[in-house]
Amino acid sequence: MLRPNPEALSTGAAVIDFIDEGPGTIGLDELDLVDAEARQRILMLWNLGHDRALAKRALMVKGRRKLVDFYAPMMAAGLGSFLADAQLTRTFVLEMHRYTAETKPERKFKTGDTADLDAVYSYLRHWAPNVKLNLHPEMPPGVIARDADNACSLLAVAEACGPEWKQRAHEAILFLLEKARIEQPQLRIIRHGLAIFDALGIRQIRNAQLNKELKRLDFLDADWTRYRGVSGLDQAHPLTMNEQVKLLGMVGIAAKKCNPPKEKQFRGLTLEQFEEADRVHRASGAAAPRLRLVPAPTSE
Repeated sequence: MLRPNPEALSTGAAVIDFIDEGPGTIGLDELDLVDAEARQRILMLWNLGHDRALAKRALMVKGRRKLVDFYAPMMAAGLGSFLADAQLTRTFVLEMHRYTAETKPERKFKTGDTADLDAVYSYLRHWAPNVKLNLHPEMPPGVIARDADNACSLLAVAEACGPEWKQRAHEAILFLLEKARIEQPQLRIIRHGLAIFDALGIRQIRNAQLNKELKRLDFLDADWTRYRGVSGLDQAHPLTMNEQVKLLGMVGIAAKKCNPPKEKQFRGLTLEQFEEADRVHRASGAAAPRLRLVPAPTSE
């Protein structure tokens, strides 16, 4: 990286002061711990720093008005949803898991153990001045708008490395975009709700019962006992009723009067609502295949 900043955690003013010293790379860790002032400035860098033409802003620097250039690569890490929804649209989310005995790395990297990184960095320093990147690389089918903006740099570099790497990059981008689309919790809850209606053989359900049944699902992509918010970056926790209502509202499902046979009227959710939400999102290409639960969850 070109002149990386050395801070693990920094104030907003310190980050601005660092970038004002000249071209460099912003790398920040522990972003979940920054205060409100730092968060505001860091998000400003995130929003503006990717565009060379727009990444300039007049700020008071050391008591004087100055035009500061924010154009710089930026990397950030932290726990929870330290990025707002607008910033998340400029990311590829890579979910991390604790390694197991089978996936344990061959060796443990420690501070100062940089021989491998040094070799890569040296190669890139010699490669970069001579490579001619295609600033408008071919996009995988269907990758447009902001998704294309996000993929552009990665694909330009891959294309410069040869046809095999171009193909690999296209496959990776499509995989990440499809994974993000299918794993949106507001779409998952449609699929899982339909599976619950089917397994229980019912057409109407109370909100509280749906919440309980969601948490009983035991297949890998459920995780309603380890819900991480709409962003997917919050601390894992059981899905709350308020969060469930919010997710369902995002796909047009709201509680209504239900009149089940031989039961008192209650406010709840119906199979028809979930089927309509599924139909709408399938028409937009945003729904995954229907699920079937075996064995069926109990309704006790």
